[in-house]
Amino acid sequence: MIVSERTYRFSYNAWLTILAVSIPFRIPATVLLILFAMYNIVFFNQLKFTQRRVFFMSLIAAPFILDLLFLWNNTSIAEGIKHGEKRLSLLLLPFFILSQNHRFNTVLILRYYALATTAILSLCLMRFAIIEPELFSKYLNGVDLWEMGYAFARSIKMHAPALNMHVAFVVVINFYYFKEALGQIRKTHVIWRLVFFLISVILLLYINTRLAIVNAFFGIILISLADVRKLKTKGLLKRLVIGVFGFALLSYGFVKVFPYSIEKFSEVTFAHLDKVGKLDSLKNPEASAYNGLVTRLSIWKTSLDVALEHPVIGVGAADGKQAVINKFKATNQQFLAKYKFPVHNQFLDFWIKFGILGLLVVAVYIGLFAYIGFSSRQILCVFFFVLFLTANLVDDFLIRFDGIVFSALWLSIFTKNALDIRRDKAL
Repeated sequence: MIVSERTYRFSYNAWLTILAVSIPFRIPATVLLILFAMYNIVFFNQLKFTQRRVFFMSLIAAPFILDLLFLWNNTSIAEGIKHGEKRLSLLLLPFFILSQNHRFNTVLILRYYALATTAILSLCLMRFAIIEPELFSKYLNGVDLWEMGYAFARSIKMHAPALNMHVAFVVVINFYYFKEALGQIRKTHVIWRLVFFLISVILLLYINTRLAIVNAFFGIILISLADVRKLKTKGLLKRLVIGVFGFALLSYGFVKVFPYSIEKFSEVTFAHLDKVGKLDSLKNPEASAYNGLVTRLSIWKTSLDVALEHPVIGVGAADGKQAVINKFKATNQQFLAKYKFPVHNQFLDFWIKFGILGLLVVAVYIGLFAYIGFSSRQILCVFFFVLFLTANLVDDFLIRFDGIVFSALWLSIFTKNALDIRRDKAL
C-alpha cells in the first residue's frame, strides 16, 4: 500500500496515542493491539533495523524471552505458553515502534494521551455515579470509604492500583504541560490545561491508592524542579508553589469530604506490624489487615522463602503463584492461602519463576526507564521509572495485561525518542 510520508507519520502518531488511551480497557486495547500489528505488517517496508535498535528491542523484550528460555521448567508446557502469551506485546511493541525510521511527535502523543484519558475517565466516573447511585451517595456521606476507589475501578473492569498508576502518570503529564504553557501561550489555553490537571488530580484522589498519590506528588515536585539551572529563583518558586499548592489544596478538600483517607494512610497502613507471618492470630484479618502493610510483609516473607528454595532456575512461570500458595498452606497461614494472594513484588515474582536471571531481567527492564530518561533528558521518562519501580516493589505489574502493555508502549516510545535525539546529535 502506498501513502504519502506525511499521512503515514500522522497515522502512526494517532495509533500510538489511541493505543495508550485504550490500555485501561482490556478488550478494546487487545483489539487495537492486533490491528496495530496488522497495520505494521501492511507497511512492513517502513521498518528499518539497526544494531542499536535491535539491542534495545531485545532489552525491552527480555521478560518475554525469559518465558521462552524457561518454557521447559513449567509442569504444564501449555500453561507456560499461556503465561508467555501475556508478555508477547513486550516483543511486538518495541519491534514495530523502534524500527520506524521517522521521528514521532512525542510531545503531542503525551499531551493528547493525558487529555483524552482524563476526559474518558471523567465520563466513567459520571457513569459510575449514575449506575451506582447508592454507592456514590454512601461515599459522599462518609460510609464504607475503604471500598470507594475499588468499586469505581471494578465498574470499568480494572484493578484500582493499576488504574491509579495510569492516572498518576496522567496527573504528572497534565502538570508538565500546564507548567510549560505558563507565560508562553494564550491564557485561555493555560486555564484549560489547569482544568484538566485539576480533574485528573480529583480522579487520582477518588481512586485513592496510597502509592499512586505519593508518586504523583513526587512527580509534581520533580517537574517543578526540572531544568532548575535555567530558572531564576523567582520562576522556580512560582512553578513549585503552583504545583504543590494546587495538589495540596485539592487533597485538603478531598480529606474534608472523605476523612477516611487520613486513617487509610496512617492507622490502616501501619497497623499490626507485629503480626507478620501470623495474620491468623488476628480476630478478623479481612477487616483489620487486608489493606495493611502487614499483609504485604507476610506475603513477601513467604515468597522469599520460596525463592531461596529454588534460587537458580526457579519453579516456572506457570507454577510460581501456586508454589507461594502451597507455602502459605505449609506454614499454616490460612488467611493468605484462602485469598490466594500473588507475590505483590515483581522482583520476587520473577525470582520465584525464573531464578536469579529473572531477578536480573526485572532490574534491567525497569532500570531501562532510568537510563533512557536521564541519558536523553526526558523528565517524564524519569518519572515513569520512579512510578513503575515503586509500583512493582509492592505489586507485580509484569503479570498483568495493563502493566505489561502500559510499560512496553511507553518504554518503546521513550526509547525511540532517545535514539532519534542521539541520531540528531550525530548529524
